[in-house]
Amino acid sequence: MAHLDTVRAQPLQPPNEPSGEPAVPPPPSPPVPPAPSWAFELFETREVRKAQERADRAARRADRAARRVREAQERAADRSGARQIVDAAGDAATAALTAVSAAAEEAGVRLAEKARMRELEHAVVTARAGGPVDVSPPTRREAMKLADRMEPGSSGASAVRGLGFILAGIVAFALIQIGGFGWLGFFLPLVILITTGSLGDRIRAEDRSRKASRIQVEIARAGLGSEARAAAVAAPSAPAATAGPADETTAERPRLVEDGDPRTRAEVLAVLDRLVANVSGRVPETDVATLRRIRDSAADALPATDAPLDLTDHDTWLVRQICIDYVPRALDHFLALPSDRASEPLLDGRSARQVLDEQLATIDQRLDELADRAYRREAGGLLNHARFIADSLRPDPFQGWLDGLATKETAPAATAQEPAAAAEAPATAEATMVRERERA
Repeated sequence: MAHLDTVRAQPLQPPNEPSGEPAVPPPPSPPVPPAPSWAFELFETREVRKAQERADRAARRADRAARRVREAQERAADRSGARQIVDAAGDAATAALTAVSAAAEEAGVRLAEKARMRELEHAVVTARAGGPVDVSPPTRREAMKLADRMEPGSSGASAVRGLGFILAGIVAFALIQIGGFGWLGFFLPLVILITTGSLGDRIRAEDRSRKASRIQVEIARAGLGSEARAAAVAAPSAPAATAGPADETTAERPRLVEDGDPRTRAEVLAVLDRLVANVSGRVPETDVATLRRIRDSAADALPATDAPLDLTDHDTWLVRQICIDYVPRALDHFLALPSDRASEPLLDGRSARQVLDEQLATIDQRLDELADRAYRREAGGLLNHARFIADSLRPDPFQGWLDGLATKETAPAATAQEPAAAAEAPATAEATMVRERERA
């Protein structure tokens, strides 16, 4: 029984599955007191082995749980990357849609500009043929484009450039024949070509501006002619309907839209004065006061001279149209309605009086803006003239330097003369005393 006295401890079994991370060592077990007998030692060894196996199984389970956590984190990272890709794709689609919308808007603007230019071209042809046109006058930019499209080129500019080429050729040939000029024979014809080309461009720009102004005037006159013809056609048709008291009221109502063609400041303001006189007592006093303010604003916006108005200027043309067409037509439409229904709401919920007040308020505000712009333009001319006066009449700095130099030179001479005069004074006094003694 000697072999039973000592029991040899067996080594622990390694875990079946490899662990990705180092396993946490189990907490140390409390020390076991030595057993008094060999049976107790065998029992203790089995319990230790079982506890060790349970710890190994727990470690393996912990390794599997950690591996699953890492796999879940990797899947979450993959999902977040996919979400970022989806978000980036959405942003790219939004940017592409914005670019397409901008391109579509730009294409629409270009189509509208092309349609406007075609309409203006037809209007110019109709106006030059003597027919009426129903289109708003072109702006300065549109008129310049029309001038380039309908009347391209400039005969004066072409003549100047051709003359420059001929002159440069003659000078170059003469210098070559004479010889001895070196690089001057190359640079002098080049300077002639550059100078004549610049002069040709200037002549072309002036000719283009003149053509654009003429186109604006032609379309404006043709538009005024169409309005006058429409008024003339509508005038005889008024007495044709002769029935009922409403026609008597229409016959008594004064005509507010005139057929004239005012071209000066006094004529335009006279139209407004007659309009105020005709509608006094027929519209509320607030509207009459607004009309007087409109008349004052128009007087401020129009040029101060009584010369013919420059209808090529858009602001001047707009002020004239407001005075002779927009305001009279608004009042004419209002007075054409029955007076007892002026306060009743129309289709959009507003009454006729409210609509008239809004129109007059809009016109008054626009005329105030035009008057302010005209004032700033005139004030700018005054400031420019003030700068010109200041630059023209300021003292010459060179002349001031000469005056200062002359003053410095004369100062030492005067200082030198003072001691000489002081020395001569006692001698004169002694001579006077000698003469008096001789006389005595």
